[in-house]
Amino acid sequence: MTADSEYRVQFVRQENGPRRRIRHGAITLHAVIEKRTPNGRVLDKTRLGSIDLDALEYDFVRDREEFWRVTDLYLDLLDMPNDAADVVCAYLSQVVKPVTECEGSADYGCGGRLRETMRPDA
Repeated sequence: MTADSEYRVQFVRQENGPRRRIRHGAITLHAVIEKRTPNGRVLDKTRLGSIDLDALEYDFVRDREEFWRVTDLYLDLLDMPNDAADVVCAYLSQVVKPVTECEGSADYGCGGRLRETMRPDA
């Protein structure tokens, strides 16, 4: 997505072995980004966040949050242009929706306290 390189992102499915299935379910998805030359040669391949398919099915907020935390960390380390990172995140968010502020506060038991701070004094 720049003149000298292009980024491609995809999800790679990993079928989990019997021991891993106990805690993580049958399948884990790994987001992978490739940096390519304009002629298609792969320059670099980096694994981003991972998430269990069960976590997506049951919409586990903490697992989604961990996916995005790791993904953001690696995208920052890649030092890619902001517009390319935005496109990558838009693609990934079609599969793993970002955690909203409301979901995050409710998941950590802060929902009531957050609502209290947002109420105007009577």
